[in-house]
Amino acid sequence: VERIFTDRPVSTQVIARDRMQGALYKVAKEKYGSQINFDWETEVDVEDDDVTLTKGATEEVLRPSLIVGADGTARTVAMALEENDRRVRIKRYDDDNCRVFKTVPLDLPEGWRGDVNYSTRSKGGRMNFDALPSDAENRRYCGVLLLREGDALAQEDSSPDELRALMKECLPQFEPFVNDENLNNIAKKPASRLPGFRYVGPRIHKADRVVLLGDAIHTVKPYFGLGANSAFEDVTSLDKCLDEHDNGADALKAFSRARAPEAKALVQISRGFDRPGFRGFVSFILPIILDSIFHAKFPKVFGPNTIASLQRRDTFVRVRWNKRRDRLLQVAVLGSGLYLAA
Repeated sequence: VERIFTDRPVSTQVIARDRMQGALYKVAKEKYGSQINFDWETEVDVEDDDVTLTKGATEEVLRPSLIVGADGTARTVAMALEENDRRVRIKRYDDDNCRVFKTVPLDLPEGWRGDVNYSTRSKGGRMNFDALPSDAENRRYCGVLLLREGDALAQEDSSPDELRALMKECLPQFEPFVNDENLNNIAKKPASRLPGFRYVGPRIHKADRVVLLGDAIHTVKPYFGLGANSAFEDVTSLDKCLDEHDNGADALKAFSRARAPEAKALVQISRGFDRPGFRGFVSFILPIILDSIFHAKFPKVFGPNTIASLQRRDTFVRVRWNKRRDRLLQVAVLGSGLYLAA
């Protein structure tokens, strides 16, 4: 049975992280070339608005008009703000479902669709595998093999023969499309660690001098592309706030009001997708089942599931509010039904 949804406002397209970084680097270098410097160690003093750059014995102290903390999970600027402003707090969640991953390049043959996502899980939960289109026309896919941190195949220089055996057992549909060269490279390379769930708030700026963007204010595991796409939304929102206000302080304050609640909602929603065991069933699987039933029966009252709602370009805050409302109504309906049945 083939079910292809055609009512989505956007189609999913995937680009591997290293390709995206390469593309962004190329554009930045072409447009801003001499203004970009690499390989400097950075120390930020948000109290005095100083940025100290160090490379070897060379040290330079800058006083920029605006410091943008977009250093991802390193959060150099965010941690400096946290130390100096009680309204800036980094919420850190313990990772209770730790996974690591290795990427698997796939070139699918003719006859396979190149515009859909492929996903499979092994019995017993040893591995998850997702293949996402990176070049639909040529049926080129970026596969992601998720493993437990202590798994033998998650280690550097693991056994290609054991990896081949696992793929034949658990991924027989994809195994023929991974040649020996790629397989050896996958086994040889170390696994990459998924980031933990973090967000910054309720303030993500300081006066008119410092502001945070992207993963520096919201870090999630990259299952649905929410992190990178939200970073682009941050940039768009900051640009809009700067255009709509006459001074930097008001612009950054408006940006904080707009994006800090979104960062919190994004991380909390994403973490709900990643809980292990029974907690994962309650926070992810069961809501999807309930939403599919109630939305099909009463589409004007109940919304689609959380993932489908996010694809409809709604804000994270609104999606979270709508889903909380749906849960209360679903509990009320089910409770009334059980009471009447009794």
